[in-house]
Amino acid sequence: PDIYRGPFQGSQNDRGVAKKYADEVKNTINYSTSGRIAAFLFEQVQGFGGIVPLPDGYLEESIKHVKAAGGLVIADEVQTGFGRMGEKYWAFEMQDVIPDIIVMAKGLGNGLPIAACCMKREVAEAMSGKSFFNTYGGNPSMCAVGSAVLDIIEEEGIQENALKIGAEFKTALNRLKDKYPIVGDVRGHGLMLGVEIVKDKESKEPSLELATEVFERIRDNGIIMGKGGMNGNILRVMSPMCVNSDDAKFTEQVMDYALSKVCEKLG
Repeated sequence: PDIYRGPFQGSQNDRGVAKKYADEVKNTINYSTSGRIAAFLFEQVQGFGGIVPLPDGYLEESIKHVKAAGGLVIADEVQTGFGRMGEKYWAFEMQDVIPDIIVMAKGLGNGLPIAACCMKREVAEAMSGKSFFNTYGGNPSMCAVGSAVLDIIEEEGIQENALKIGAEFKTALNRLKDKYPIVGDVRGHGLMLGVEIVKDKESKEPSLELATEVFERIRDNGIIMGKGGMNGNILRVMSPMCVNSDDAKFTEQVMDYALSKVCEKLG
């Protein structure tokens, strides 16, 4: 569900738009499956997909259709979890739903390789009679890392920092959106933000060429960002969660410079 350029467009809190997208889930189940499904996997803010937050109410409505078809609900918190959203520890909490299974990684290890899977007891017990094998499962060194990271997130107020600095980042990015015609949209939560680069705001036509040039200029001036989205035109602002206000100001300055140079070439 993309409320910026999808078939149903609107604001983040437009529940009418959310219901229209949820109806697509219902139609997919009714007309593209047997009517019984295994699971519904979601990412509250689609990461590599272009930092696309699901509209408010979408999951609540979609899960009704999933449960009616016998499906489990799986939350992907690999990029979004561990406080990165700022206002919530887990991204799924922003939609007031409880998944059956949560998959997580990346932030759990702070750069070291670890992933984990949590689930409701009834789901775990259903696996008790099955054979499951994982070569690296339960690695004690990585488990110690994960435990330490969880402690640090709480002790050092990492989630609170993501909320505060994320708000500063978003305000800065919106200033750039108002200033430059090729910045079509700014979206996301906490320290998971996206900047959509377009040819012009009216047509919303995505521009991989312009996004790449802005991306390269930003990198050449000391800031590393990601790039993603279906058209490759989204700058992904997903900084380390220990960043401070000075980092946000410097990022704005670098992006301002990069965007000004690209727009100068456009005339």
